[in-house]
Amino acid sequence: MFSDLSRSLPIELFVGGIKTIIIDPHNHIIPYWFWEFLQHRRRLVAVRIDAHHDMFHCCPALPAREGRDLHSFISGLMPCLQNYSREKVNEGNFSCPAFHYGALAALYHFHPRDNRIDSYGRVSGSEIIDEPKTAERRANPGEGKGRWIVWDENTIPLRGSSAKTIPVPEKITLNDFGRDMQDSILPTAVGFDLDGLYGNSDRGRPEDVIKKRLEAVRKVLERLGRPQFICLARSQTPRSYIPETVVDRAQELALGLINEVYASSEELTYSCSLFE
Repeated sequence: MFSDLSRSLPIELFVGGIKTIIIDPHNHIIPYWFWEFLQHRRRLVAVRIDAHHDMFHCCPALPAREGRDLHSFISGLMPCLQNYSREKVNEGNFSCPAFHYGALAALYHFHPRDNRIDSYGRVSGSEIIDEPKTAERRANPGEGKGRWIVWDENTIPLRGSSAKTIPVPEKITLNDFGRDMQDSILPTAVGFDLDGLYGNSDRGRPEDVIKKRLEAVRKVLERLGRPQFICLARSQTPRSYIPETVVDRAQELALGLINEVYASSEELTYSCSLFE
């Protein structure tokens, strides 16, 4: 069933009453972040379940805000965000512009293989502690024209070099994460990359590895509460991060877990994509 669905991504489902969008690759989540920001008029807290942090920088800047209030500015960006997410950023740097343009306030990255949570900013009620800050700079030689979005080295600690630079995350416990989510009044969105369940470099019987990691994911989802939406990334294009022979089963099991956590008796229902 899901092999047929994958040919027409993105696909929107309702799983356990939660809007769940199947995408490929992960950077296609960008329009959904911004759309949700517009609905709530609040920045989102992103919860990432993924083998990779996806927090690199050096992304082309969008048109200037030019004095417009944030809501009007982002409303004006919506028509170009799908193309931007597909053509201008990649699966490693797409988070940076979402921070820059105000859609994201903080990001919690859960690494299923290592059972580890890194936070990029911490939620405290409606406030964000140590949120990642960005800046714009002119394009360097060889980068073309225009301006580029980067992490602001003058306001936050960074590690790495060149385009592969990220904010230094804070390592937190599952209990820390649960307390942050309990105290938060900001909307949340989950980005669930299936490569976190079984990547190309993983060994062992896929079914066993996936089910073990999903038990760790369950603990994260249970502490999160009900997110506004979940994006499930198959990570097959432009390069594969999870074996093609495994991805459908990983997707099936991940959707099953989401349904168990949020409404075990509710059936999967289907709707058209918001951005078709």
